[in-house]
Amino acid sequence: MLKIFMVIVTVILCVGYTFVLYKKRKDMENPHGWKSYVTPFVFIFAPVFALLSYIFGFVGIVTWLVLGVGFITASFFTKYLPEPKGSQ
Repeated sequence: MLKIFMVIVTVILCVGYTFVLYKKRKDMENPHGWKSYVTPFVFIFAPVFALLSYIFGFVGIVTWLVLGVGFITASFFTKYLPEPKGSQ
């Protein structure tokens, strides 16, 4: 029962985050191309990967390593995120 609840909540949050991200970015100018999408992709990928590793019993150093490398990569690519409207 807990695993089903975790899957439902993760799907709802990831879909909601993707929808909000799409609405905010559809009118923004994107001079950096694909680099500005790395950070949001990692923030969507991380909970899905963590949930799948928990469900399939693959929790361990490999999961921590993949998530750690993902978050370090996401933090590096934050400099390519577009500036929000109205920020000075």
